Order: sequence, then C-alpha cells, then structure tokens
Amino acid sequence: MVLTDGEVAAGAKHLIGETARKFWNAKREADGYDRGSGAQADSPKGRMAHTMQQYVDTFESVPVLVLGCFLPYRHTTFVDGASVYPACQNLLLAARAMGYGGVMTIWHMAVEAELRELLHMPETVRIMATITLGRPQGQHGPVRRRPMAELVYGDRWGEAPAWATDPDGVRHTAAGPPVGT
Repeated sequence: MVLTDGEVAAGAKHLIGETARKFWNAKREADGYDRGSGAQADSPKGRMAHTMQQYVDTFESVPVLVLGCFLPYRHTTFVDGASVYPACQNLLLAARAMGYGGVMTIWHMAVEAELRELLHMPETVRIMATITLGRPQGQHGPVRRRPMAELVYGDRWGEAPAWATDPDGVRHTAAGPPVGT
C-alpha cells in the first residue's frame, strides 16, 4: 500500500508515528544515547540520536508511506512473507538512485490492528514492512561501510577472495564488529 496525502494517509502516519516515538524513546534510554559519546553532538552516536529524534518527531510529515504487504494464496509457513523484503530493498535502492531517501522499519507491528481497521485491510494480508520515502535533508552523500575484504569471505572464514575489492572512492567506516569475530 502506498499512502501519501489525505485523511486515511494522515491517520496511518499518526498511528505509526506515535509508535515510532515510543520505540525510539525506549531505545534511546536503554542504549544510552544521551550519555557518554551520545551527549557529544558531533560524535557518531550523537549524530545518530539527533537524526532519529528528528525523524520520529516529524514522522507524520513524510511524503510517502509504503506498507510492504504479503497476501498468502495457499497454506503458508512463517517465512513465506519474507519474499516481500527483496522488493522493499529494490524500492529503497531505486529511490536512492533517484535522489530520495528511505527508511524501512517494522513499527507497524504495534498498531497493526488499528491500521487494518483504518485501511479496511483483510485479516489474510500480512504487513511485513513500513517504509518512508522523501527527499533527505542536508547532504545525501555516499554510503559508508566496512571494506569489502572485511565483509566477504571465500573458501575460509576471515579470508577474502581476490575479487573482494572496493571501487575507487568508496568511503569506509570502522563501525561494526571487530574483524575476525
């Protein structure tokens, strides 16, 4: 489902926005985003906290809300709905290529009954993902990640294949688990 403007879209955004703020506030407290390096506005943790707070505080104003849904057509198992996730990833990659930003969550889960009622959605449909799309604020620069040789292994764990090299210009980060664990 794609929700943009109107009373129904505003209602869905409000339901999920309230849940997003509750989830974030709990995570912010539990993970100490206001303590240690999180208290420093220019630290990675501080920037993350500021960005997330701004995102949840303005959730209702997102231009596009997509609910990635799965409609079973036969007796299914709990993993069948996972087929929706590659489509969600493709949507996010296409949006980024076009200069848009996107975020995928499962914040709908806490208000799924209310969403179903608001959207007149049958019980047989499973909501698998909540995706917001819009123009990013500020710089929309390159993605940072660990070097490919630390992420891709070949014949043995911890040994990168020769082809696991990054193209020129890829920015790397030291975030993530230590190498070799």
